[in-house]
Amino acid sequence: MSLLAALSVPGGTIGFVPVATGSADTLVSHTGVPLARVTTFKFTLDVNDEQHHRLLAHAGASRLAFNHHLARVKANLDQRAAEKSYGVDEADLTPALSWSKISFISEMNAWKDGRAPDARVEIQDEGTIVRGLPWRSEVSADVFETASVNAAQALKNWANSRKGARAGKSAGFPRFKSRHRTTPKFRVRAKYKEGSAPSVRASSARAITFPKLGELRVREKTRQLRRLYERGRFHAYAAAFTYERGRWTVTITGVAAQLHHQRRNAAAPGRTQARVGVDLGVKTLAVAADEHGNQIKVWEGVKALQAAQVRLKLANQALARTKRSSNGRRKAARRLGKMHGRVAAVRKALLHSISSELAKGSAVLVIEDLNAAGMLRNRKLARHISDAGFRELRRQLEYKSAWYGTELVVADRWFPSSKTCSSCGAVKAYLSLADRVYECAACGLVIDRDLNAAINLARYTPPTDPEGTKTSPPLPAAA
Repeated sequence: MSLLAALSVPGGTIGFVPVATGSADTLVSHTGVPLARVTTFKFTLDVNDEQHHRLLAHAGASRLAFNHHLARVKANLDQRAAEKSYGVDEADLTPALSWSKISFISEMNAWKDGRAPDARVEIQDEGTIVRGLPWRSEVSADVFETASVNAAQALKNWANSRKGARAGKSAGFPRFKSRHRTTPKFRVRAKYKEGSAPSVRASSARAITFPKLGELRVREKTRQLRRLYERGRFHAYAAAFTYERGRWTVTITGVAAQLHHQRRNAAAPGRTQARVGVDLGVKTLAVAADEHGNQIKVWEGVKALQAAQVRLKLANQALARTKRSSNGRRKAARRLGKMHGRVAAVRKALLHSISSELAKGSAVLVIEDLNAAGMLRNRKLARHISDAGFRELRRQLEYKSAWYGTELVVADRWFPSSKTCSSCGAVKAYLSLADRVYECAACGLVIDRDLNAAINLARYTPPTDPEGTKTSPPLPAAA
């Protein structure tokens, strides 16, 4: 038997609960509810000038810690490279620094406390010598630790990329964070002792309490978060603060209890029991159809970026005419940022509506494995593809399908959903993007291109052979 981690919540304490050997450890609240559903809450902060500067101080401390670790590692690598160029033996080289998260945290604690040999030394006005950072007590210690973890992870990504052990685009050496060009952000962990109140919690209808920062007002209501805390159905791991477009936002990440079993029942009344395929496109954002050839719904998309092009152009021109470091430039940049923020909010609201409707109303969903990064290389369609948000829609479908008990199937990237006839199964050798209507030369089927692709996706069956070339033939489309 293994034991679960202990966790405190208001009104009770999560104790050590035995679980079967071999199962994943899951936090269990004082009410006996397992907490395994990864959940985030995002709020917009409503802070005054004093709180704004305290948040900026935390972001500056995070940036300082990140740059400190990169500077140490870069200096050590340059020194070793220089010694190798001089012909120094491997055994006589300057010892390499450890890039582990634990070593970075330990080194940062010693450096900011003044215990490290290379710690800062400051002589104050009265002649007192202070080692380390004299303002370190004004900032949460979590900021330094989380920044150290981020630096260690960035260096690990770079090292793995050089070795070929990291998938995706190659990662270069981490860049130093500039005070003027880097978005102010930092993260604090929600640590607290057993039996005490959580350090990150909703203290009132429109206020949240954070460690070291105290109570901060938010623009949105905290009712849902507060109720989950009171019932022992949520535990926060961390809170990430970001300052962009002239306002602070905080994202609280944690684990919550599973939704009600009726909401996770794939066979519940009202759900489409047939497999549903979802085809994504630029002209029409999403088309859903079942395996029997019936069209379920079509989402045209808001195309928020395209609709805001005229206003964004004028705002960019106004920003270009301002003087650097002037108040007018800051105001123009704030206006431009608000426009981009509204575009992003409109797009995300639509994607949440689509993903929720699909995840709640279907038992089995089949989506495409689109190469969004490769599609962006098409300069004529790059802006429209970015405006559609294909990757974000897939991300939302992935976690919402797990929430509502929906089976999510990702079709192979090379599956010819658009070129295949949904009636006879014939595959066209060539189909241009301009062909919006699919016409089959074999059986004479004439059907909308996106609907045809959605039907084929609904009938998709993963390959059975190791090479992945055999797929099940499509069924006839409904009249």
